[in-house]
Amino acid sequence: MEVFIGIAGLLIAWLTYHKTFNSKPDVSEEKNNLLAVYKSTQTLSLEVQSLIQKYIDEKDGANKEMYPNITFQDFLHIAKDEFDKSLSDKLYNELKNQTYTKSNIATLLKMIETQSNALIELRNQLIFLNK
Repeated sequence: MEVFIGIAGLLIAWLTYHKTFNSKPDVSEEKNNLLAVYKSTQTLSLEVQSLIQKYIDEKDGANKEMYPNITFQDFLHIAKDEFDKSLSDKLYNELKNQTYTKSNIATLLKMIETQSNALIELRNQLIFLNK
């Protein structure tokens, strides 16, 4: 019985060592996280666009300046263009079907999180304006 337990212990130790140091890194969890953050940022961008459109419609704000020399209408156009370039479903599908290293995923995730944080801040400002 002691021999069997000893062999089982060695087998478990060898499998643990092999899995820890010799296996290829599994990036599926990181990639799934990237895709989830992408989708939430995509939804957030659409919400911001909707809030800008609401301000334009309800406050007759198309020609009011949102930022110096940028009207709400101009900014809405920029937001839609940026969405098409960096948050479209086409790009999502490309991200989903590509193979990435952990460092690539970390870089992409950081970029998307930066964009998401800026959108959250903008959304909060727009909610205040629409009251």
